Amino acid sequence: MEEIDLCWRAFNLGYHAKYISESKVYHVGGATLKATNPRKTYLNFRNSLFTLTKNAEGPVFILILIRLVLDGLAAFKFLIALTPAHSIAILKAHFSFYFNFTRLLKQRKSLPKKKKYAFTKSIVSSYFIDKKKTFSRL
Repeated sequence: MEEIDLCWRAFNLGYHAKYISESKVYHVGGATLKATNPRKTYLNFRNSLFTLTKNAEGPVFILILIRLVLDGLAAFKFLIALTPAHSIAILKAHFSFYFNFTRLLKQRKSLPKKKKYAFTKSIVSSYFIDKKKTFSRL
């Protein structure tokens, strides 16, 4: 989530991301923790909440409420998949988030915001709902 937080803050400050096709980036995805590790689930959910709270424009409480419902659905999915440790990880992530909420609100006040960044079309919904299976169609 660090790169998303960095890009979001840069966007809010007026910077633009550029693509250089000649560049090469080597990234070992998930090298520290495997996707099956509940610690990874915890960090992903917690850090996503942190990033959203610090950077999203508009009424943060509504966004957090929506995330609470969506994260609850994810936790339920993990229960049905017989991986309750991931459900517990989501619960722990929310407790950590609420424990840090006042600190995050202070950070939020000091960071500039731009409208509609958090509400851009989701790649996930484009893929699954709109059936856009290639990047060029997004």
